[in-house]
Amino acid sequence: MFLSYFSIVAYLLAAVLLMRFFTQDNAQHKHQKSVFLLVSFAIITHALTFANFWTSEGVFFGLANSASFVAWLIAILLFLASISKPIHALGILVYPLTAFSLIFGVLFPDATGKTIPLSIASHVFLSITAYALLALAVCQSVLLKIQEDHLHAKKINGFINKLPPLQTMERLMFQGLRIGFYLLTLSLLTGFVFIEDFFAQQLIHKTVLSLVAWVIFAVLIFGHKIFGWRGKQAITAIQVGFVVLLLAYFGSKFVLERLLT
Repeated sequence: MFLSYFSIVAYLLAAVLLMRFFTQDNAQHKHQKSVFLLVSFAIITHALTFANFWTSEGVFFGLANSASFVAWLIAILLFLASISKPIHALGILVYPLTAFSLIFGVLFPDATGKTIPLSIASHVFLSITAYALLALAVCQSVLLKIQEDHLHAKKINGFINKLPPLQTMERLMFQGLRIGFYLLTLSLLTGFVFIEDFFAQQLIHKTVLSLVAWVIFAVLIFGHKIFGWRGKQAITAIQVGFVVLLLAYFGSKFVLERLLT
């Protein structure tokens, strides 16, 4: 419990420092080392909260545990990617959301849940990694939308000035989308291999929604490559596809674990 509190505070402090940097006129990031240390501490303490996930029968992934693990993976992917790519601004969105996932777990812990056998754990972790990468692409799309709106309205402030060029932002968004899509494809394929009876395990609705999201992402990636689709239509498609994917996994878990128990 205390580890969760430490992580929450560290994530929120890192987000505040990032927000101060991107909203102030000072071009130098005075708190860069502090943000690095805070996020490192938050990720490590957050990881230590997963000790109770593992049992002799498999991995316990209830709604709160799943949300916490996905958020942690998003945070660590952002932390590692920001070392070489100009995506630090995503921390303003990602780190508070990660803190919120921990707060949710503290307030509404998993009382009951399905233990996932180790035989299909690889499929689950592949799915979660795909969700995390696609979530980063969605966060990138939110910043890209804000940037586009300000540039079109000719409202340039300190925050917009410190973001990478529009073309770089869009390229990073599609890079994350493509990698996440490839992993989502593998996740769906391994799901059909490892899971024997979708109806008995109440997975048909989750599978259908996941396939709908997959089609949305596939059409967008194809359209971007062949027809050069970009801008508001691409941003909207990414966000709609991710909402469908969220409903597939977390919506299903919420209904099964919190409403029908």
